[in-house]
Amino acid sequence: MSNKATIIRSAEKKGTTTANSEYTFHFSSYPAHENISLYEGHFKNTSDNKLLHYHKLMTEIFTVLEGEFFFSLAGEEYILQPGDTIIIPPLVVHGFRAKLPNSSLQFVSTNIMNREEFFRGLAKIINGETVFNDEELEAFYNSHDQYSVK
Repeated sequence: MSNKATIIRSAEKKGTTTANSEYTFHFSSYPAHENISLYEGHFKNTSDNKLLHYHKLMTEIFTVLEGEFFFSLAGEEYILQPGDTIIIPPLVVHGFRAKLPNSSLQFVSTNIMNREEFFRGLAKIINGETVFNDEELEAFYNSHDQYSVK
């Protein structure tokens, strides 16, 4: 860990977009010199797909910034509203989806290096720039500590 403060200016932040979502990378583990990342996701439309999954190493912390989200957590469904936070430790099955259009979340990920590569790769898949068969898609997710629940 560095003993030097890091300032990340707004103009320096990167991100990625799909037809329905936009992700801003506030910081990844690299500038922070830690295994922690902070992202923001904005979802234009609602969805029925909650993509249940778990992580073996990563803890995720979500805070709703605007709108509302459905969160599935260990078989239960919750509605989170602005200001609500959920902390999901490793091995807990979870998924989420926007309940209202134009909803935004803040994501914090710990114990994972460079989570932004996952979001970039996911955007390429959603946008049709990368096409995987089922086995390749599962390998992509697993390489980013994300394991699907069928």
